[in-house]
Amino acid sequence: MENRLEILRDEIDKMVLNEKSEHIRMYISHMYGVARFCTLLAMKRNLNVELAATCGMLHDIFYMSGSSSENHAAKGAEQAETILRAIGLYSDDEIKIITTAISRHSDKNRIHEPYDELLKDADVMDHCLYNPAFPIAKKEIERYRKLLIEFQINEIK
Repeated sequence: MENRLEILRDEIDKMVLNEKSEHIRMYISHMYGVARFCTLLAMKRNLNVELAATCGMLHDIFYMSGSSSENHAAKGAEQAETILRAIGLYSDDEIKIITTAISRHSDKNRIHEPYDELLKDADVMDHCLYNPAFPIAKKEIERYRKLLIEFQINEIK
């Protein structure tokens, strides 16, 4: 059986590592960090770990592959669908779950489907834990606090 996640990672790495960006370290760190947090949250929430990690790997593909961050969630969902269909190893239902989560991951104020929420939470975890000395964005504080409670972690000062 083929390892779909590694095939996907190879494709994404080709796209992202070819970019001439001074932010490449941050892009790679964020992409893999969110994928790992997606895996952890999927394990905790009894969701499909592979689909969760796939959501994380692709969630910011639009701007990480050289485009702007403007409306990156919706545009990234379209690009992710193209990538997943080209790989040819994902079902229509899986692609729908992944692309819907990507399209909604920037909307942190509304509650959506389980994979959408998982991706939003993983994105927040990576933003907040990338460097604990950095301030937490106001729009992410409440979600971050709920995650700390979910994991029974005392708030980081």
